[in-house]
Amino acid sequence: METDIPLRDIMVREVVTGDEDMNVREAAKLMRKYDVDSIVVLNNGGHPVGIVTQGDIINELVSKDTTPSTVKLKDVMTSPLITGSPNDSLSDIAKKMAAEKIRKLPIIEDGKLVGIVADVDILAVSSQMNSILADLIEMHVERDIIGQESEGEGIGQGICEKCGCFSNDLVMKDGLMVCESCKEEMELGE
Repeated sequence: METDIPLRDIMVREVVTGDEDMNVREAAKLMRKYDVDSIVVLNNGGHPVGIVTQGDIINELVSKDTTPSTVKLKDVMTSPLITGSPNDSLSDIAKKMAAEKIRKLPIIEDGKLVGIVADVDILAVSSQMNSILADLIEMHVERDIIGQESEGEGIGQGICEKCGCFSNDLVMKDGLMVCESCKEEMELGE
């Protein structure tokens, strides 16, 4: 994964927010309207102070059979809010999110909410990078050197051209660099 990508390049800029005194039912309606699974909670001064996710709603209300319209966001939000900056690198934030076991990270600049990054945003970038890496590997592999005579022999590590996964043990099969699993699948299909 490219490590120098700043969050400003991948963050979602339109963030669904709610006041800390908003009730959970209203928040759930907003989440449904905008097709999101979280809402960032703002204090009376408009500063982000917490986050409420669908998981929070299930854990705090549904599992306890509590009426959503009777509970305020400030009572179920996760706080203090773990945040990032638009200039933080993607790799640093991915590590931070993994360490904190969070899937959403609000992005704050000058005390204001400017975006949000989700684990799926990081995965999308990572997937794109893997695709680019696979293309670069394919461009630089001289198939003639590997040659037909080495068909089936191990040629090292890289991205499998069939499944797109990284492998430490690629082999040449039918003109493709493939992992052992894909090689076996190709042999079964013959």
